[in-house]
Amino acid sequence: MPLPSDVFPALFDALRDRLAVHVSAVDSVTPGDNTPVAWTPLISSSPAASDTLLTSLSTSDPRLHRCIVQEIRHNASASRLEMLRRRRLEVRRTREAKRKHKQRLDAVAAAERDTALLDISTHDHKFQLFVTETHAKATARLQTLFYECIAEIKKALVRMEGVAADTTEESESGRLGLSLRMAIVSSSVAAGLRWRPRCFTAYPEAFTRQE
Repeated sequence: MPLPSDVFPALFDALRDRLAVHVSAVDSVTPGDNTPVAWTPLISSSPAASDTLLTSLSTSDPRLHRCIVQEIRHNASASRLEMLRRRRLEVRRTREAKRKHKQRLDAVAAAERDTALLDISTHDHKFQLFVTETHAKATARLQTLFYECIAEIKKALVRMEGVAADTTEESESGRLGLSLRMAIVSSSVAAGLRWRPRCFTAYPEAFTRQE
């Protein structure tokens, strides 16, 4: 009884899977060995349509068996290469995402640093203005106090000079009056006259002549 036409894809898929398992087993037994593997028919213990087809193909022609094995190995290599390509692409995308994230972080850090430097510069400028203004005000106040002190010192010197002049004038007047009195008394005694002082002042008019 012939098989329907839509059975062949399933049979070939099952055959491909069984040959892949067989090739993997052979590769795991002799890894890295380039010597040809002895050809043995692939016969399964469980009877199935794929096993029957595999048995007939394996026993019919060894070259067909080798072609099938090579095709399976080629497909396995292509699948592995595709998997590696996808993995490399994923790694590349991950690295690109990390690089972009790092660039964003660097840009944010640079902006924060520039803002901090600008704030520091502004604060320093304001502080310098405050120091300059305070120094100018203090200098002006000190100059005002200095001028006021100089004026008070000048006033005190003027007052001291006035007091000293008055004291000197009184002292000179007293000495002059005493000298005049002594001269008058001496001349009166010499002339035989008697004088009586009417009052004691600093001028000679204070004395009158009494005979």
